[in-house]
Amino acid sequence: MRRVHGQRFHNPCDAHCRPAHTMKSLLILVCVAVAYSQVLEPCSPPPLWEARISRLNAARGFSERARLSYDAANRRVRGIAEVNIHEDKEYFDVLRLYNTEPGTEYRLNMKTKECEKRELTDVWRPFGVPPNSTFLGEDYIGTGGLPGAGVLVSLWSNEFEDGDKYFGIFTVEACLPFQEEHYSNRTGLESTTFFDVTGGISDPNVFIPPRECM
Repeated sequence: MRRVHGQRFHNPCDAHCRPAHTMKSLLILVCVAVAYSQVLEPCSPPPLWEARISRLNAARGFSERARLSYDAANRRVRGIAEVNIHEDKEYFDVLRLYNTEPGTEYRLNMKTKECEKRELTDVWRPFGVPPNSTFLGEDYIGTGGLPGAGVLVSLWSNEFEDGDKYFGIFTVEACLPFQEEHYSNRTGLESTTFFDVTGGISDPNVFIPPRECM
């Protein structure tokens, strides 16, 4: 019904158009909800991979380039790293084992051949999108306009209970890490970029401590 100059007139669309319009709106909402729920589901990186990484923390004057071997299932990670702190440059072979209680780190100075063994006080944090992260969308590294000239990635963010913040970029295909950023009041902003990621572990003995540490 509609009112004109105090009179009510019957609108022929009142009885028929509204249900159709309502059903169409509900269908659109359902489709949007389904699509939204699909993109919100974080992907899971391969459990075993190797890569070169570059890590930077400008506030601490710290940078690192490393060859990384990663085993999520057994909570193990090893890195052969060149570490720069201000003007000092060091080379380390670092093996971190979180599958023991407590966890153990073996840190071999590749110049002096001295090895330091210590207990790990931090908890295992796997590479990957943290639970309850916010999906920020998808974009291309490079371009999507030319075949083979870009990689489609998904973007994620999170803020943890202790106030630390996270931002991550992962490839849509295979969920390989491309970049991760962590910020905390203790350490400032630390950014890690991943290169030449390959699935699997090339050396099955890579997670055995160096002989200098035994």
